[in-house]
Order: sequence, then C-alpha cells, then structure tokens
Amino acid sequence: MFNLYQNMNRKDETESNRQSVVTGHDRFCQERPKNRRKRRSVNRRTQSAIELDSDAMITARDVLRRGRSASIEDEESEEERSGYQLSNKIDNLAKILFNRVSAARGCREQHEMRSSRHQYTSLSNGASVCDDVEEYVEMEKRSRDRALSICQTYIQGSSRYNLIKQLNNVGSRVDKHWFAVRDTTLKADRLITLVPLNKNCSLSICPSTKDILNNLFLALQHPYICPVLDLEFVEFESQNYVILVQPINQGSLKDLIYGIERNCWNEDWSQKYATRGKGLPLPQIQQMGRQILEALMFLKERGFPTVTHLHSGNVIVQNGVARLAGLENTLLTFTSRIHPVVTSRLSHTSFIDTICFGHVLFEMCAGYELCTFKPTPVHLSDLDKYPQVVELLDLIFEQQSSRYPTVEELLLHDLFRNIDLREMRSAPVTIFRPTLTPSIINLLDGIKRQNTGKRLASQDSENMITLKSPDAEYTENCSLLAQIYNELSNTKL
Repeated sequence: MFNLYQNMNRKDETESNRQSVVTGHDRFCQERPKNRRKRRSVNRRTQSAIELDSDAMITARDVLRRGRSASIEDEESEEERSGYQLSNKIDNLAKILFNRVSAARGCREQHEMRSSRHQYTSLSNGASVCDDVEEYVEMEKRSRDRALSICQTYIQGSSRYNLIKQLNNVGSRVDKHWFAVRDTTLKADRLITLVPLNKNCSLSICPSTKDILNNLFLALQHPYICPVLDLEFVEFESQNYVILVQPINQGSLKDLIYGIERNCWNEDWSQKYATRGKGLPLPQIQQMGRQILEALMFLKERGFPTVTHLHSGNVIVQNGVARLAGLENTLLTFTSRIHPVVTSRLSHTSFIDTICFGHVLFEMCAGYELCTFKPTPVHLSDLDKYPQVVELLDLIFEQQSSRYPTVEELLLHDLFRNIDLREMRSAPVTIFRPTLTPSIINLLDGIKRQNTGKRLASQDSENMITLKSPDAEYTENCSLLAQIYNELSNTKL
C-alpha cells in the first residue's frame, strides 16, 4: 500500500512539472480522444452540417481503405505535389493575379463611382507577359525560401517543435507564410504563421512586449475564440518578424461556405474560392452568428480594441463551433483585405466590427463576398430565402444618421435569440472573468489612442480631398485625355 501511494505521488509531481513548462494549452479544445469508449445514443452531440456531409464521409472511407491517415503529415508526397505545381504553374499564377487584382479593384469601387472617367492601358506583347510571369514566380519562390529559413532557425532555437512541412498560401496576405509543425512536448500538431512587421507598428519589439502579449492571449481564453498559444519576435537581416503558434484548425467559415472539405483546408487560397459557394442553412447561420457576437462581446468587455479583421476567413470552425481568430492583427497594426471596403463610409472606427459582421452574415447566406460597403438591391435579391437576415442587414447598413448598431444591439435581435450555447454552460465562471495586469491594460489603452489618432488623420485627409478645386479636377482630366491620345497614337491598328 505504501508503494502504491508513493507511485501516485510521483505521478502527480511529474504531471505538475510537465504542465508548468507547457505553453499552448487550449482549455476549450474540443478534439475527440483517439481511444474512447462507445458513447450512448442519448448523450450523442448534435453534429454540424459539415460533419454530416456525405461527400466528406465517402472521401474519408476511401482514405481508410487505402490505409492512409487523415492527418496533415500523411498527405500527398512532396514529389507528387511539386509535379502537380509544376504542371499547373501558369494556371495557378493566373488565378492568383486575377483574384488579387479583383479584390483590389473591388476595394476601390466606391472611390471610382464618383468619376465617369475610363482608364485605358496599352496591351503588352506576349514576351513581356511571360517575363512578368517568370519574374513573379521567382520572387514568390525567394520569399518562400526566406520564410522557410526563418522558421527553421526559430525551430532550432526552441527545441520544442519539429517541422512537418511548409504549407501553401492558406490566406490572402501576400507576405504571410504558414508551416505545420509537431509539438514534441504535447505530442500534437500545431500551425506556425510568419509575417513581417510593418513600420507602422506602435509596439516596441522587446522581450517585455512579448511577455505582455502572451499573458494577454492567455487571459482571452474563450470557447468562441481561437487561442494564440505562443508569440515570438524574431529578427532576420534587419527585418522584424512575428511568429505565432496556434492549433491546427479544421477549416474556416469561408471553407464551410464554399464547400471545402476539412482535409483540404491548407490548399492555396486563390484556388479554393475560385467558384461561388452556397448559402448555409438558417439554423447554422443563427448558431454561428451568435457565437461570433459572443466572442466580440467578450473582447469588448475586456477592453480589447475594436476588432477590425473580422471576416469569414478569420473564423475557425471546430466541430461545428465558430471561433474568432486573427486577434493579433489588431494589436500589430495590420490592415485586412476588406478594410478599404468596410471603412469607405465610416467616419470613425467604432462600428467596424458591426459592419464586418454584416459582411460575414451576407456571405454566409449568399455564398459570395460583398465587395461594396452595403448590399445593393441586386445583392438582396439573392437572400430571398432569408427574410430575417435581410431585416437585420437593413438594421446594420440603412442608418441615416451614420449611427450603426452596436454588438449588444445585434445580440438582442430576434435572429439570435433562443440559441443554445452549450459551450458556455460547460465552461467555469472564473474563465470569463480574467484579471488583466496593469501592463496589459496600458498596452491596450496605447493601441486605442493610436487608432484614434489615425482616425483623426484620415478624416483630415478626406476633408482635403473633398475641398479639391474644379480647376484642379479639370487639369487632371486634360492630362488624362492627353495620355490616352498618346497611347492610341502609338498603337498599331
């Protein structure tokens, strides 16, 4: 009996020591254990639509028959993937350029509507196009190789992770890179993202800032927020980078909208969303919409700055539960791809989260992104099956006094009432009342003050643009017409 108690005490001490050195626990992780007992039918969890997808189930059966695992490290071999990329290099590059140029044009749509000018560009010959393609491919290859070198240096210094492979361009950000790694301490796969810091970042790059941010992310644990397990600043060739460690996700809300299978979440961003998606069922829209609002409300109550990076790609779907991601973008002063669109008619940034939520809600119903500030009658005609959603979109966007509803007001709407939030019931009450240290509060207040200063500066610049004289506008039109005439004159018909 004495030996039994001695072994138990030794086991408890080992476990406590192990947890003390472990960073990166997701206390709300809903991954199922591999070896578990047979569950009773009465306690069976309600499955989401993606888990009931018949095509996904058939694909899973085929994978099992081939004796392959569905984990990320057992995907196609490097030789097959490189051969596939080589054979489709030109097509993939064309899709990447088309999508990114289309997104940029959509962001400038509101500014170009006030002018009736038509812009003309001369046609390039075939040789110059091929040279541009080769140059772009070479630049992208150098960028990926550089990111891989930085990630390998970080992994060698930490001695905790093993590199599985470098992933494709999972997101739309050009200078962001993704890596799949293995956490040797927790025996779990993790996702590492690497992105360079821009010059507008107000945070001081030092170990104390890193510790404050890590403590902040630890305090922001919530069932509907995707955690940041670790953050690290690295310097490489006089350039500062930020490295984030997060759990391997099962796909985003955008993947769910566009029908992307869970084992294909790490495919190239420009290829996954080339075709139009399908609208989600209304109960799923209500459930996930309420979960996103609960996450926004939690952050607002903790004094977090206004979330400016809310879009369907930054909402991770884990076993049917929506979890808000990308919180670090607000802290590191990054600008999202949809930022020019959602801020085109806002006088201040206090309601950016509301406008972004309206865009996410529209995409969940229509199956495609909203490239204008608010939906037009043509856009609303695609939402005939969702009259309650149309009513809420009118509440969000149709405001005559430029006063948009808050997150609290959206939570009280009939569309999100009587929603079962089982994850909130199972979580302890103390989790939702974290204590923020004075250093964390000072950091958040500094970011808020900086955002207010940028808002005032942008308003001044807009006022300067609106006070442009008619003579300047006439001169600009004349110069544009002269340029068009010269191009037409040099073109051989």
